[in-house]
Amino acid sequence: MNILLAFKAEPDLSMLSETDWQASARSGTGPGRTLMRAVMGNDEQGAAELMLLARETNPALELSAVTIGDERALPGLRNLAALGFSRQTLLLSPDDLRFSSTFVAEQLATQARENTAQLVLLGSQSSEGQNGQTAWLLAEMLGWPCLSSVRGLRVDGDGFTVECEDQHQRSLWHIDRPAVLRVSNRGQMALRVPGMRARLAAAKADIEQRQCDAAVSSISCLRLERHIARRSGIIINEPAKQAAQRLWNDYLAQRMQP
Repeated sequence: MNILLAFKAEPDLSMLSETDWQASARSGTGPGRTLMRAVMGNDEQGAAELMLLARETNPALELSAVTIGDERALPGLRNLAALGFSRQTLLLSPDDLRFSSTFVAEQLATQARENTAQLVLLGSQSSEGQNGQTAWLLAEMLGWPCLSSVRGLRVDGDGFTVECEDQHQRSLWHIDRPAVLRVSNRGQMALRVPGMRARLAAAKADIEQRQCDAAVSSISCLRLERHIARRSGIIINEPAKQAAQRLWNDYLAQRMQP
């Protein structure tokens, strides 16, 4: 059985300082994405860890990874190779695909068919476009079911057991057919770190690189603005006992009413 991880190598926005954001806001075009390193998103890292845990139960699983972008995504693919992913594919595209979910889903659907994948794991949304549409569009194109808020995966006989959890409920699903899994990582999963020997071996790993067709999109990014939401605060400059009593009477007691 083959499991495919589809991730987006997105710029590491944590590298930007406050002055960088201010300069980008004045220019109106946003920060230079090519000047930042490309990293896997938090959800995709959780998805990769779920795949590795599933392979520990069933060593026969074949793990593959695919991403769309430029050469800045190669370190992420080599890191997955060091962790034991058997096939890595980079779909080269110079276009801005932040708002081209349909095009991205089409490319991933082609990869899923070529890899004869039983499962395709994606993150819930990227930190850039934040469309949250790619997984649903991919499932529609493949004719597969799609499960969201995935936080657990294990091999169960000839199928898989998938654990989903959102703000309202936790559910277990037994899957015996191909499916798309939309992973949400709220900090409960961390991608393991490969050893130095594995990293050195992965530096020479053969990563398949393909050229994508030109993306056709009716949506283009014209301007970016940073939204700053500031919260007001009140300092209660009183002794601790009186301050706690005032905090309860004036602010907290009313919130406890049914």
